Amino acid sequence: MQPLLKTLLALTALLCSCLSFSAEQMVDAVGYGSNRNQAISDALVQGLRQATGVSIDSREVMQTLSAHASSSNNEGEQSSSLFEVAHRGDLSLKTKGLVSRYDVHSVEQETDGNYRADVSLHVLKYDKPGLPTDSRRTLAIMPFHSDKRSYSLLGDRTPAAKIESELRNRALDQFIQSRKMNVLDREFGAEFQQEKALWLSDDAALAEKAKIGNVLGADYIVVGNIRNIRSTRHAKTLQLTGETIVSYSGSAQLDYKIILASTRQVKWSDSINLKFSDRDIRAMLKKYGSSQAGITAELAEQLAQQALANIYPMRVVAVKGKTVVINQGGKTLKKGDVLNVFLLGDEMFDPYTKESLGQLEEQIATVKVLRTTAKISYATILTGEAELIEPNFILRR
Repeated sequence: MQPLLKTLLALTALLCSCLSFSAEQMVDAVGYGSNRNQAISDALVQGLRQATGVSIDSREVMQTLSAHASSSNNEGEQSSSLFEVAHRGDLSLKTKGLVSRYDVHSVEQETDGNYRADVSLHVLKYDKPGLPTDSRRTLAIMPFHSDKRSYSLLGDRTPAAKIESELRNRALDQFIQSRKMNVLDREFGAEFQQEKALWLSDDAALAEKAKIGNVLGADYIVVGNIRNIRSTRHAKTLQLTGETIVSYSGSAQLDYKIILASTRQVKWSDSINLKFSDRDIRAMLKKYGSSQAGITAELAEQLAQQALANIYPMRVVAVKGKTVVINQGGKTLKKGDVLNVFLLGDEMFDPYTKESLGQLEEQIATVKVLRTTAKISYATILTGEAELIEPNFILRR
């Protein structure tokens, strides 16, 4: 019974850590305005800013409080009715907080003619499940373009859309497995809008509305163009024996860019050019069942490796004897991979643009991956001295 009890406790702890909920926070705030309504509105804005850290538009607060719409007469003139803000109520705003209740304690006119309002707010804040992700950069992979409508793979014409979808999904898998980026979905927009509509419906609990306003924007956008993907079956009949010899070949080319979303600056641009031998294609057929799956898997792996090497180079996290522990695992590294270890020197700058060119790198060792886990990998030293390797040194292929 003891092992069973431990297992149940562990599962309960894991479930609790994964569950999300909305926590309520009470905030006292003071606001000022030329009239009673503006003073209350300003106090609510200040309270929301304290609770959420988000700058709130006071006009949105006033519109929500007034709960009325402007009307136009036949001559196009706008008119609106006066209103008095209630001493208590709730607010539903497009912010990272939802006011489940507010109370106006007092509204007094100051000596200068302006009004001061003292209010308290109960703000519902959505606590996202899992570990905090603020330290990770966010990345989105956009649909790849294609030069052709279809590609020839072992004699069959495969639609470009099918290859693009498989390539993008495999690339997403590679970035997620690296555990270095917050990978964002840019494919299932309709499904997200359907779920969002449920949060905002009258059937949803008030706490569910607190989920609104938590969508992340991408720091980096990956875009690309599939130039070519091909695999060919070659059959040659020997005249002497009549035996048919079958062999395979293939190639793929993908151009891609990593764009800084906030400025649209291209941070990295490169092309991946791959050629596949008979042995490569046969290995794909054995492992994946098709050359299409094998080629897209190889392209996705190359794309993720190159992108991560420029954003988050692999680092040494520990050294014990001849064993080197690397801060990357999952599918981004595999047993048998050979990596070079570099000592980082002084930072270098371009003499014209003054832009940083990175740090001077000096190769001091070569290691071979022996084992990988979900988060880290273990490697052994092939060349170089273990004493020279320290945590935080970088590794490259």
